[in-house]
Amino acid sequence: MKHKVLFINLAEDDKDLIVSFALYDTEMGVKNLILHRTLFFEELLNEDEKGVNVLLEDDHFDQEHFNMLKEITISNDEISIQSSFREYNLDISSISESDKKEMISLLKKQDYDNRVTINIV
Repeated sequence: MKHKVLFINLAEDDKDLIVSFALYDTEMGVKNLILHRTLFFEELLNEDEKGVNVLLEDDHFDQEHFNMLKEITISNDEISIQSSFREYNLDISSISESDKKEMISLLKKQDYDNRVTINIV
């Protein structure tokens, strides 16, 4: 199922890098899908806990804090996000080109250690 992205929110500071998608579909209403990299505490984490965490609001399952971003494919109108436990398909056709460029830049910063495969097609 492909979820429509209403807008994106990008946040970057000394502690966190966050890409957040506001999603809408008839089944779940409006929810946030968050790609979050914690820079501040990452050096204290175990190796398998390092990287970009993927969380869909109200999506609870065992070991959700280990749902790490593995691969992301971005085209002009779609994003496919493959994480440890889930796959998310997003329709980004309503997002501006400038926001898409900023998003890609922040995703690359999140992947400073090459833990994620980023495909831009």
